[in-house]
Amino acid sequence: MSILRTTHLSKRFGKFRALNDISMEVKEGEVRAIIGPNGAGKTTFFNVLTGKLKPSAGEVFFQENDITGRPPYEIVKYGIGRSFQIINVFAGLTVFENIALPVLNIYRKNMAFFSRPQLRDDIRAECFSILKKIGLENEADRIAGKLSHGDKKKLDIGISIAHRPKLLLLDEATAGLNPRENRNIMNLIREIAEREKLTIILIEHDMDAVFAVSNRITVFQQGAIIAEGRPDEVRTNKLVIDAYLGEDF
Repeated sequence: MSILRTTHLSKRFGKFRALNDISMEVKEGEVRAIIGPNGAGKTTFFNVLTGKLKPSAGEVFFQENDITGRPPYEIVKYGIGRSFQIINVFAGLTVFENIALPVLNIYRKNMAFFSRPQLRDDIRAECFSILKKIGLENEADRIAGKLSHGDKKKLDIGISIAHRPKLLLLDEATAGLNPRENRNIMNLIREIAEREKLTIILIEHDMDAVFAVSNRITVFQQGAIIAEGRPDEVRTNKLVIDAYLGEDF
């Protein structure tokens, strides 16, 4: 059963066509990677899915609901979460408070809770459950801005999870990480997908990570899909090798 479907999706900026007739279907529970050279339209595609940009043509369906062009706050309510290439955490708040913000929003509370001695036990329990999932339970009281780059990436993913998404979009989750941090993040993505039964679409340039974690891969070039399939199919696709992977991969 598909959770996300796009039909003939296009996005133009003047005469430049950033997306060109993108029709894609992502099944529930799938980990889908989107790869391609810089400027291929990958982030534009995410921006259209999440309502940051309106498409010039085409449609977006989430669980068969037409969400085409809806504003970001409505998209979130449908159950689509996103983490960005540039880390999006509140550097001056603690790790716990960063997670508590979206959890409180789910419970329809507000920041006045932080002026009280304690949060409700069920809210605190949910926050610590998320911190444990991302491996930051021992950093709960640390100021987020003082975390390592790898741990900030984990926290960014945790904030996205706290919104209880059904579909999580990850834009360059390993950007700027050293090899050890990279492995940790990819292991975290794999564990979250399996444990939470969460559908994930990720944009990624690290091909080792892509082939290790994804069920299917879609290849973009110049705003269009040039190939799609299982990792083993994409790895040996001559068009993909010529356009992006290279003969030495």
